[in-house]
Amino acid sequence: MAGGNRFKSLSHKNKKALPAGISEKVIRLLEIYTLIAQNKYPSISSLQEKYSVSKRTIHRYFEIINFIDPVEIDDERKGFKFVRGDRIKKLALSENQLMMLLTMGETVAHLGEPLKEEFQKFISSMTSIAKVPPEKKKISIIVKIPDAFETEKLNEYFHAVSECINENRSIDLAYKTRESKEATERIVDPYGLVFHEGAWILIGYCHLRDEIRRFALDRISSLKETNLYFKIKDNFNLEEHLSHSWGVYDEKEVNVTVRFSAEIADLITRKKSWHPSEKRKILSNGDVELSFTVAGVREIIKWIYTWLPYAEVIEPKWFRKHVNKELSVSAKKHS
Repeated sequence: MAGGNRFKSLSHKNKKALPAGISEKVIRLLEIYTLIAQNKYPSISSLQEKYSVSKRTIHRYFEIINFIDPVEIDDERKGFKFVRGDRIKKLALSENQLMMLLTMGETVAHLGEPLKEEFQKFISSMTSIAKVPPEKKKISIIVKIPDAFETEKLNEYFHAVSECINENRSIDLAYKTRESKEATERIVDPYGLVFHEGAWILIGYCHLRDEIRRFALDRISSLKETNLYFKIKDNFNLEEHLSHSWGVYDEKEVNVTVRFSAEIADLITRKKSWHPSEKRKILSNGDVELSFTVAGVREIIKWIYTWLPYAEVIEPKWFRKHVNKELSVSAKKHS
């Protein structure tokens, strides 16, 4: 499946089919913990049959749970119960919250090793407090986003940049753009990280260019932490900064109007808004016009092309001509 996406199922026996960081063992511990918390009195034999594993394996599960929250055999029910019963308040996860947890796991699988490792630690710690309802059916989840671009140093760079963001410390890096033949050394004050179209992108103040720039971590040739502390310029806010871009690029603002044919109007209007600046108009013939104010057109043009042949650029005129030129070149290649 494209993008490395896989079906995820709570009850699937294949560990590779489980969400990132949610192992078969963790799922079973959550289920057993839930059965005890709901006074279902699970026994070793019933769990052996449920999971098709050895008695020794079930004993190990109970040893882990006993360490977290002591359990004992109920003489009358012949199954396990909590020693302190309801006197210890236990965190309860609803079915919707569990679905969110699985979705997070599948999403994290695409973001590369740095966040995957942290999510695994987080979900493992959940075994000590989590309580979920018994499974009624399989839950299949797919999150279709591009996998992260991985490099040998990405994990190292990610953690170094994260620490420097947290401590307001500058970084010294060598960076090679798509257009350059050699890497350029520069000092950067890191403001934040963004995951966009498969790339982890550092956004920060570049001392070499004297402006806020973007740096894809997979294009960094070398990176060193410094002991130079910085103050964020002009009360910079990452979310506000990105709200002007269609994606992550920040260029001269452009007012763009795009018209979509009535044939796909329902697909356009099914989403409340495609961009914070959007203005929407439904025409008498059923067409839909969307107007945006975006920081440059290099990213919105790719989005427009995904709606061809039902999309038409109306304004600005120079952008309309640019699109016409690109489509003409493409038409010749396809003729």
